[in-house]
Amino acid sequence: MEIATRRCGVLVLAAALSAGAARAGQGLDPAITAADLEALTGAVGDALAFPNLGTASPGGLPGFQLLGAAGGPEIDTGARWWSYVPHANEIGGFLVGQRVIARKGLPLNFDVGVQAGKVLGGDLWGADVRWAFVESGVLQPAAALRVAYSRLDTSLLDRCEVGEVQIVLSKGFVVLSPYGALGYRRAHATATFGAPQPSGHTADVSGATAVVGAKLTLLPFLHVFGEVRWTTRTAVFVGLGVGQ
Repeated sequence: MEIATRRCGVLVLAAALSAGAARAGQGLDPAITAADLEALTGAVGDALAFPNLGTASPGGLPGFQLLGAAGGPEIDTGARWWSYVPHANEIGGFLVGQRVIARKGLPLNFDVGVQAGKVLGGDLWGADVRWAFVESGVLQPAAALRVAYSRLDTSLLDRCEVGEVQIVLSKGFVVLSPYGALGYRRAHATATFGAPQPSGHTADVSGATAVVGAKLTLLPFLHVFGEVRWTTRTAVFVGLGVGQ
């Protein structure tokens, strides 16, 4: 009985390890190259990165917003790396993901946000912190420092994460509030592939980022957001939110 129990335990452990190996890098052909992984990381990073969809003005303690958003980067479906993306949602030449974003105002002109959603068949999540070090005046725009982090959990890649830091400027008007941002972003991914023996690979894609967007206030607590982001490629995001 004891021997049978040990054998059963070994079989269960072996099955678990096999399942973990099957999940790692699932969907990546063994023929993928390091250059393909780098291009894929850049595209995934553009889709995963926490969009601004907001101005530099602080929300204050009463401030709270809840947004539904969608968007992503423009992609070339003829590129070699595209064949390694089995669960992509491509609309009009853009790799589209969906997410829900919640933001809360804090004391000292700080705002925090979280996001959760889906892209490339996997679950994305992330957080951002914004500090408005200059408040908007009659002619003076608001200015804020923003730091954001996002991660994607998917069988396509073992791991993909994005970090970004920005300076955001905005000017509020009655109905329309335009904003813009400049910053730096780094996307990092790990994947397991290769033949005959798969091995671990990493890719890092980093560089400057630029954002132009606007908030349209339809009702006192109903807002429409739209923005264009430039990183490794052009990305477009739109959102509909409630709150202040």
